[in-house]
Amino acid sequence: MKINRRTLLASGTALAGLSYLGGGLQAGGAETATVPADAIILTAMVKAKTGQEEAVKKALMSMVEPTRQEPGCLCYNLHQSKSAPTNFMFYEQWASKKALDAHGKTPHMKALGGKLKGKTDKGGGVVFYELLE
Repeated sequence: MKINRRTLLASGTALAGLSYLGGGLQAGGAETATVPADAIILTAMVKAKTGQEEAVKKALMSMVEPTRQEPGCLCYNLHQSKSAPTNFMFYEQWASKKALDAHGKTPHMKALGGKLKGKTDKGGGVVFYELLE
């Protein structure tokens, strides 16, 4: 069985549920991971034009592995809405503004614009968050 972040998250969630129900197992990782207080946390939304969902998905998925290898990338996960499949969201955590700025200058980030040209609608954008607890 191939283990990836999605598998680990699903396993951790299942273990957390068992622990909550008295199963005696403890979840690791997700609930106990330490995020630096000065981490940059954001969501980046992309809205595909109707009929362009697969092309946009392919372009966005090409970003995931190279970005996860970048210095300072703490978390970089791509999501697609179940109820509105034209909507995509990256959830990102960066160790610093410097790391995020460097991400914007990578070859794969620069190439993304060309891959998405004519395939997206307005409605995307970036929202920054503050970690509360």
